[in-house]
Amino acid sequence: MDDRMFHEYRRDPDPRFARSLRERLRRQEGTPRVRGVTRALAAACGVAIVAVLFTIPSVRVAAQSFLDVFRVRRFAAVQFDEDRMETLRALGDDPERLVFDRTEKVLDPGPPRYVPSREAASPEVGFAVAAPSYLPEGLAPDSVFVQGEGAMRLSVSEAKLRSLLQRLDLNDVSVPTGLDGRWIEVRKPPVVVQKFRSARSQRAMLVEAKSPEVSVPAGLDVEGLAQVGLRVLGLDAGEARRIVRSIDWRTTLLVPVPTNASTFRQVTVHGQPGLMITTTGDRGGDGKRRHEGTLLLWTEGGRVFCIQGNLSGPDLIQMAESVS
Repeated sequence: MDDRMFHEYRRDPDPRFARSLRERLRRQEGTPRVRGVTRALAAACGVAIVAVLFTIPSVRVAAQSFLDVFRVRRFAAVQFDEDRMETLRALGDDPERLVFDRTEKVLDPGPPRYVPSREAASPEVGFAVAAPSYLPEGLAPDSVFVQGEGAMRLSVSEAKLRSLLQRLDLNDVSVPTGLDGRWIEVRKPPVVVQKFRSARSQRAMLVEAKSPEVSVPAGLDVEGLAQVGLRVLGLDAGEARRIVRSIDWRTTLLVPVPTNASTFRQVTVHGQPGLMITTTGDRGGDGKRRHEGTLLLWTEGGRVFCIQGNLSGPDLIQMAESVS
């Protein structure tokens, strides 16, 4: 919801009404964006098992003794041609059905909920919520949201994967055997989102959560499945093999970056490796660019952090360095 229309017709309302209106606007305009960010983070943790290619919903399940557990400790980027995503979308209304035989939502995280402060969010997410001590000039805290934990399990279909490869004319890729009837489980812990705004239309969002987890049956050929995912994403055979062999899939989150809309670089935050992605956005009918901004991802102390907004790269890094 855009609150400019309220300012155009302003008639000095009662201060109590103004405060109430402001809170409602915060909650209404904040919730959709929060949902998108948390879904993106949860989806990303499944890159190593192809799931991220189709933006899996937020999910959770407790790891069992017979499962291998993967936790996000660092981020790496892989570039792809965004036209490939359009090709995948054209193959079906629901991309998940192109790969997964069955999906089961174990725990619904529910919609993001407004909370009055980060201190109030801490007991709900199970850790002391951090905050930046540095904010670019004019930027100020605006609102805080919490989303609960979620869980889902998914069953990959060998037949569907082979069919997808055929439809993409990828005849030199082999689908690992032993996938049918075995479940991949994904866990998204509770997430807290802090929003910041300025009068000059600057905005930023800090997302914090414990590390997402992906649990797969012991002995599953994760590297082979990851190679299939990279080829589906449009990478050639040599590049896919190089990436698969150079990554520790148990700890690394691979983030797909469109070549025609984004640039990325490795950075450090508190001495920890991070990934900064700058998106140039796209032009709307009025010629103005939309969806442009910068995203910074890093992990620290078993937690995943993400700052995104329309700030400059140096401001975003300084803001991240001050988070404690």
